[in-house]
Amino acid sequence: MGGRREGRLRNAVGAIVDWSGRHPVLVLAAAICMLAVTWHFALRVLLNPRTDLRELLPRDNPGLKAFEHQVGRVGGGATLIVIAESPDKGANERFIDSLSAGLDAMVAGQTGAAPKLIAYVESGTKDVHRFFEDNRWLYAEKKDLEAAYDTLDFQIAVRSGLVSDLGDAADPSVNRAPALGLDEYRDRWETEARRHDDFPSGYFETKDGRMVGLRIVSLTTGMGDAGGDALLARVKRLVVDLRPRSYHPDMNVGFAGDVPNAAAEKDSVVSQAIWASGVSLVFILGGVVWFYRSPWALAVIALPALLGVGAAYTFAWFCFGYVNTTGMFLGAIILGNGVNYPIVLLSRYGEFRARGQAAADARREAVQSALRAELVGACVASIAYGSLTVTQFRGFSQFGWIGLFGMLLVWASMIPCVPALIVVTEWMQSKLPFGTSGPSRGLLADGTRPVARFVAGLTARSPRLFVALSLAVTAVAAARIPGFVRDPWEYNFDRLGSRGSKRGGAGEWSNKAEKVFGGKMNVAGARMLADTADQVPELKARILANDASDPEGPLIAEIATASDLLPGSVEEQRKKLEVLGKIRDRLTPSVLSDLSEGERARVAALRPPESLHPIRADALPPLLRRRFEENDGRVGTVFYVKYRNDVSLSDGRILLRIAKATDNVVLGDGVVVQTASRATIFAEMIRSMERDGPRATMASLLGVSLVVVIATGNVRGALAVLAALAMAVTWLVGGAAWFGEKLNYVNFITLPITFGIGCEYPFNVYDRSRLLGGDIAGAVGRVGGAVALCSYTTVVGYSSLLFADFQALQSFGLLAACGEVACLTGALLTLPALLHLARRGSPTKRAR
Repeated sequence: MGGRREGRLRNAVGAIVDWSGRHPVLVLAAAICMLAVTWHFALRVLLNPRTDLRELLPRDNPGLKAFEHQVGRVGGGATLIVIAESPDKGANERFIDSLSAGLDAMVAGQTGAAPKLIAYVESGTKDVHRFFEDNRWLYAEKKDLEAAYDTLDFQIAVRSGLVSDLGDAADPSVNRAPALGLDEYRDRWETEARRHDDFPSGYFETKDGRMVGLRIVSLTTGMGDAGGDALLARVKRLVVDLRPRSYHPDMNVGFAGDVPNAAAEKDSVVSQAIWASGVSLVFILGGVVWFYRSPWALAVIALPALLGVGAAYTFAWFCFGYVNTTGMFLGAIILGNGVNYPIVLLSRYGEFRARGQAAADARREAVQSALRAELVGACVASIAYGSLTVTQFRGFSQFGWIGLFGMLLVWASMIPCVPALIVVTEWMQSKLPFGTSGPSRGLLADGTRPVARFVAGLTARSPRLFVALSLAVTAVAAARIPGFVRDPWEYNFDRLGSRGSKRGGAGEWSNKAEKVFGGKMNVAGARMLADTADQVPELKARILANDASDPEGPLIAEIATASDLLPGSVEEQRKKLEVLGKIRDRLTPSVLSDLSEGERARVAALRPPESLHPIRADALPPLLRRRFEENDGRVGTVFYVKYRNDVSLSDGRILLRIAKATDNVVLGDGVVVQTASRATIFAEMIRSMERDGPRATMASLLGVSLVVVIATGNVRGALAVLAALAMAVTWLVGGAAWFGEKLNYVNFITLPITFGIGCEYPFNVYDRSRLLGGDIAGAVGRVGGAVALCSYTTVVGYSSLLFADFQALQSFGLLAACGEVACLTGALLTLPALLHLARRGSPTKRAR
């Protein structure tokens, strides 16, 4: 039954090939129209990717839901810092004033349906300085106020003559203190009041004034979202319009903070993807031309692959409406893997032509003979990608769906397009004066290639040697795999981001911003929210208790709340006001009139005004209040978890510990408060990869193994192909373990891809030997060159990523290229050696 079905499929495919050969113009016209339509939609998603890391997590992820719930209440809170640098302090301050005015106008213009980008702008501390100056009495300790009152009462008594006998001191003037003894309290009170005012000039600037800053707090998340890009672009345009060099010839203006750092990472990803694709395209085209000794082969190979890529992203447009960070690079991968099918097909055609077959017969025979191997290749590649769809991690699942669809479309488009392209290119070559340079160049008379024939001879003469070497390498690689499996994930996020953005650009200006702000006037730490202000004290206590119970030690230095900026509770402030009222009552006009002019001025400045009243959080100056304020104006529900100075927020393990201590805290009454921060997002990414990684790996391995078993129909052949796959994967994983390479949210997809390729290449060799009646050396000689070219094109594409600035891409390129080399080695050396040994040990061979 299986043979009849395969026969009917071969006949149907042969009919399609013959029809394409008779109507090549019609086939290619339809293909070009489809190419234009699919790439119209493909460019829509490729030019507008969503690089926000939240797009990688499952929609129903508790941490993500908590984070988005928080963003909805307070906005993203991402910062954009503008630094003006020049030798002239006054010029820097004037520029910041002008920029602040422009930003205020931008905020005022945030009306209508357009999304709001700016929550508020912090241009200086003048209002903070005035606030603490006006309320400095309330920020004094109650004991200090009482001591001041006692001192004042005593000094008034001394000056009035009520105190005349103090032991040995007969002269009361000996006990008199200047300004009624209040000078020492004035200095202490002003110091205490200015504890939250680190910029006495009113500007965010360095001590020498060479750098002055301004801080924009946005409603975006600062994680690569479109809103952050739009905000950064608008602020840059405003800076350009202000012409900084008109303020000072040496003035430079730069940008720092969450928004420009995320933009730098995103630009690095996009630019490196384009650069890598361009470089790899040049080398791939050169390799194809050299292999076939003909530039015409490019058209035959490229069209089906480009159709598959376009169709894959068209699928993404209609199914998802966008692509995320990992999906952006899938086109290059589909292109690199997709050219495998037309390469093998064109090589088969060249082989049959070299053996003297007519063109029409060679086209049909090439497609029919390669049908099983190509279909298996498409199936295992699609399964490898499709295995990612079983995961909840959207960074994997979207990649899997697009890859699955793309690889099947490449295979389907190859059947009609390649024969039509062969007809058209051969007709065009025949019309050229310098003659035909068909795809048969480089082939020997029996259809083999010299280098592939040499390799085939090596494995045929010494199969035991190659099997022994393969097993030895496998044993060495496997020695480190247990440790790798226990801890495969990359937790150091510094090894995943852009190097360039740290050396220059946003990273360089971030260092300058640190010199300006340096933690001053800055509520550092992870911002979180309670449902009500009354929950904040219990939340604070429970988070600190969770942190204290961490067996690896505490991570949190303190938790900042709005009440930390107040001079105590309302009740405590009322008690201070009682003392201040007594001080005010003692400083009567008659008391002041007895003082010298200088003393009178100092004491009058310390006389508490009658307007003093208890300060609540909503009365704080905007610069301080807004950091604890929700979008609807509620104050006091926001708090900040500050981490110890030695805590690295680039360490994924620490992020997991932070998330455990701070996320979704359960209060004593059973209420769950949805607390979350950016650490939550990174921690959830790690958890999702840890959960979904093994699931996708097993699904891919089981799927491709099942296809191989069914397609070979032979236990010995299936075992040989799967053994080659197992060794290749062992070499890849073991090599990663030996050289300290870890898995991350980008390079993890190397594993399922390697499973697909690890079956496709050796199955091509095995299936060719089956068609040749068990001639293993002949199979390697005929198909080895094509398999090597398939691997070459993919390795070039992956290797170009090694020069990328984005380190996660570098690790992906390294692992994927190593996986390709391992699979190629297994297909051309290990598998033939295994087949030779199996053939020698078979009963049929022994009988011979």
